[in-house]
Amino acid sequence: MRHLIIFIWLFPAFCFGQNFTEVIKAVAADRDVDDRLGYAVTIDGNWAAIGAYGDDYSAVDPNMGSVYIFEQQGLNNWVQVQKLSASDQGDYDRFGWSVDMHEDFLIVGAYGDDEDENDANYLSKAGSAYIFKNINGTWTEMQKIVASDRDADDEFGWSVAIYDSTAIVGAHIEDHDPAGNNFKYHSGSAYAFELGTNGIWTETQKICATDRWVDMNYPNGYSGEDLADQFGGSLDLWGDWLIVGAHHHDYATTSPLTGAMWSSGAAYIFERTGSSWTQVQKIQNFDREPWDRFGYAVTIDSNMIAVCAYSEDEDTDGVSNPLTNPGSVYLWERDGGGSWNAIQKIVPNDRSSGDHFGYSLDIDDTLMIIGCHSDDHDEFGADVKDDAGSAYVFEKNGGVWSQLQKLDASDRVTGDDLGISVGISGYSILVGAQYQDFNTVAADSLEDAGAAYFYSNNLCPILASSITATICSGDSYQVGPYSHDTSGIFVDVIPSVAGCDSTVTLDLTVEDEMITHVNASMCDGGTYYVFGFPTTVPGNYSYTLTAQNGCDSVVITHLTMDAPITNEQWVTICYGDSYTIGLNTYTESGTYEDVVSATNFCDSTITTHLTVELPLDKSISQSISMLTANEDNADTYQWFNCDTNLPISGATNQTFYASEVGNYGVIVSKNGCSDTSACVYVSWIVANTENQILDQNLNIYPNPSNGQFYFELNDDNPSGAINIYDTKGALIQQVNIVSKTTAINLSLSGVYIAEINTGSGIIRKKIVVQ
Repeated sequence: MRHLIIFIWLFPAFCFGQNFTEVIKAVAADRDVDDRLGYAVTIDGNWAAIGAYGDDYSAVDPNMGSVYIFEQQGLNNWVQVQKLSASDQGDYDRFGWSVDMHEDFLIVGAYGDDEDENDANYLSKAGSAYIFKNINGTWTEMQKIVASDRDADDEFGWSVAIYDSTAIVGAHIEDHDPAGNNFKYHSGSAYAFELGTNGIWTETQKICATDRWVDMNYPNGYSGEDLADQFGGSLDLWGDWLIVGAHHHDYATTSPLTGAMWSSGAAYIFERTGSSWTQVQKIQNFDREPWDRFGYAVTIDSNMIAVCAYSEDEDTDGVSNPLTNPGSVYLWERDGGGSWNAIQKIVPNDRSSGDHFGYSLDIDDTLMIIGCHSDDHDEFGADVKDDAGSAYVFEKNGGVWSQLQKLDASDRVTGDDLGISVGISGYSILVGAQYQDFNTVAADSLEDAGAAYFYSNNLCPILASSITATICSGDSYQVGPYSHDTSGIFVDVIPSVAGCDSTVTLDLTVEDEMITHVNASMCDGGTYYVFGFPTTVPGNYSYTLTAQNGCDSVVITHLTMDAPITNEQWVTICYGDSYTIGLNTYTESGTYEDVVSATNFCDSTITTHLTVELPLDKSISQSISMLTANEDNADTYQWFNCDTNLPISGATNQTFYASEVGNYGVIVSKNGCSDTSACVYVSWIVANTENQILDQNLNIYPNPSNGQFYFELNDDNPSGAINIYDTKGALIQQVNIVSKTTAINLSLSGVYIAEINTGSGIIRKKIVVQ
């Protein structure tokens, strides 16, 4: 007896748990005081990048900044695999202040950088960004990018986003419009870059708000805080959609000079058409108030946008339970027409004053992570630690976003700032805590070294498999410790290597011994091979073999002899067509005999009596507007308009009277054959017999001419008028008929329609001025 043993499951699937659990605390391998690892984080698939903008490379090289790359190696096992720094790093560059990752691309902002892409042309804090690419598991710097109109203190790189071959970089205190004009103090801007086929990232557009403005109270700045728009302080990118925040914007959506509320904030939605980004919508919270700072953080995923207002005070209804700066997040959803509609305001279940809920946020499909870096309470509302921070998970269910969970750090302490940055991808969440002091085992305190925490809701890799199998009678099929030897569906639950239950569903069929009958034939006098052995004698032959499923089977071949095949046929074709049989093609009437191979591969003799129909007369006789097909006794006639190539309804007689000037033809069908005439031009229309007589008595000459035409009527008492129209139907000239010959002169070359109205009828004729 054979036993089939299965230990590798087909089609593995992960079981997502509902709640997220902390799985790894990430710290830098070379952590040091004031590195502030975790100020910026990003995660995509099995890769994560964590910024440490305060990292120093020596005692004399402060705040150059760095980014640490972590890779998921195994279930929820995140390992630091690389440390990135700028190729031209300098003091106080703050490389790693902002980060974003998409598939194999990573962009890092360094808003404090002073040099251009060639490490030259010093401009203090003009800012820069660096793009890296994952090449076989190693992240390699591709290019340093700067603004085409870089200037001192622009802080290009304050915010960054990357998606496919597009990168967007914010310069939140840049002062000029896209043309480099219209100075407005710290109004802010963003820059779009595209990856070319040559592997070079090139700036394609400078993006500004259409209502960019200075601060309503301090247009030239404020010593305590810069309160201008700061468009580009936050941004996010998804496909052809871009969201940019301007959290210090003061005015309503209607006009830059109305609805003033100091630092109420705004966000701007842009759509890309072709290679150009266009502002399509300005959005604000429905309950906007001064100092909401709406737009401080933004995120977009597919058709969903979330915008934070971390200083906003009221509950979800915009009125009740006012507190001081608890924060909130507002959601917009794109409809089928491309418009973004506000759908919901969300706050945490345990909102408190000063929490700054929404200081950071990220969306992936139906899950959203929101940072609350100044939160004092743990997930149970107890254990108060000032500014320890937290993060909240919200889930979309039935079109509504609801709080799913609150996340804390396992080693939370006062002032950690957990939630200063967040990221989510699949079943993994990453939350930064820039002021955390301890290593992974809560020891070795280094002030503000920083950390980040990975959370997962995939804690148990359940391998769910479905197997369809067939075995022979007397054999068995084994799944782990379970053995099956009868047909049926079996569900076996077995432990996996990680100690979690796994389910294997087996659809088993047990085959009986198979006997197969095969009917075959061979040609008279031919040879047939039965399982490789030649025979010329009909009869029954049996053979025992082992099939692919390993079961013995018997095949019985019933062999017969086919008699020779002859056939006679009568075929009629149209003139100009051909008839093919076997390898021969015929175009003339006659009797032909061909030997061909039939479907049973035996030669057959076919006698064909071929008749070729006589050609149809497809010519047309014309008498003014009366057209007559010259083929008599046809089965059908169908007249058509050659100018439109459309059939004329009801025009199915041998004779056709045209009702308007144009080109006409006819399709003649007879004895199953059809042919199409050449097109005939009808230059004027005769409505009755008198018109035909009029046409016969009219002579226009010369035609074409150089502009001088003579209209001659064979009438002793002519009367009426001649109207000349251009091809658009406009009347050009009108002349009364007072004699047998009337002269008309046209100065411009072209085609005209002459309309002669004598009272006996109307005739229209084309005339040409060369």
